[in-house]
Amino acid sequence: MTLLSQLPAAVARCVAPHAPEPLRHAAARGALPLPPVQLLCALALLLSDPAERVRAAAREAWIELPAGTLDAALGDSTLPAGVLHLVATSQQVSEPQILRVLEHPAVGPRTLIRLGTSEHPGVLSRIAGNQRVLDRHPEVALALLKNPLLDPGERGRLVSLYAPEVSPLETDRQPPAPAAGDEAAAERGDLPPDLPPDLPPELLEEFDGPDRAMSSNLYQHVQSLSVADKVKLAMVGSKGARQLLIRDTNKVVSTAVIRSPKIREDEVQAIAQDRTVSEEILRIILTRKDWLKNYPIRLALTQNPKTPLPRALRLLDTLQERDLRQISRSRNVPSAISMGATRILAKRGKL
Repeated sequence: MTLLSQLPAAVARCVAPHAPEPLRHAAARGALPLPPVQLLCALALLLSDPAERVRAAAREAWIELPAGTLDAALGDSTLPAGVLHLVATSQQVSEPQILRVLEHPAVGPRTLIRLGTSEHPGVLSRIAGNQRVLDRHPEVALALLKNPLLDPGERGRLVSLYAPEVSPLETDRQPPAPAAGDEAAAERGDLPPDLPPDLPPELLEEFDGPDRAMSSNLYQHVQSLSVADKVKLAMVGSKGARQLLIRDTNKVVSTAVIRSPKIREDEVQAIAQDRTVSEEILRIILTRKDWLKNYPIRLALTQNPKTPLPRALRLLDTLQERDLRQISRSRNVPSAISMGATRILAKRGKL
């Protein structure tokens, strides 16, 4: 059964791929007042719409889904497995909501395997404790065993039941990686375990100043890497390496930079200020609530013309008076942003 067939006919006519694009775009922007499950199904369809502007609007709407809407959908047994998987893997979903996903009757092995990579001990414990599911889908247990955060007691039990020929310590080892240069492997996230041995230390160690990072020799070294090695370097390399790789034309590489566990907030601020960075990178920044608590990052996002306008306008309302005044007079921001700053100042009685 397709998602489209699970929607009322009137809704399906608005979100089907053959519907007029303006109608699909309006639906993605929230023009249809729908109950939670129907709303999530409609957005899930529009996330893969043929038109980029419809997909972008659907992504924005998905990111902005209220917690109450997600909670209501998770409490409905008719939520389809595919949509449940999208909910489970969304960055804005909280640990309590993930635990509700695990209790949903539609949860399938694909979702459980993905959640088996979680950093939340409560999530891992809940999956490991579901003996009925693990007996039916032992691949879920094997996926859990690859997570180094799994409780040692749970690990030993799962090894004895589902992988008795493997010692518990061996499950911590990384699986063999594909050869360097395998771009498909890079997109899947199966990265080579080691970087090329001839990389300059500046790309692996922290150092001060952007000039050294942008030197021609370092640039040439980075450009000579395969996509898989660039992604690996984006995740584990130095600040200088990330400064180079964020400009890479391959979106797999540039998005790996912004998702690096080593990236610092001052780097995120610089990226948010960069008008050459892709909109996709800015959208990833917008999903991180911890980064949005940083005032300079919010300020940079409001002034970057590639920040989605609805999000930029909402961020404006969090800015201080002196910055709103500067933005209201600036010719370097979109007119909608400068006008929005003026309106907020007027509302605050500061004009």
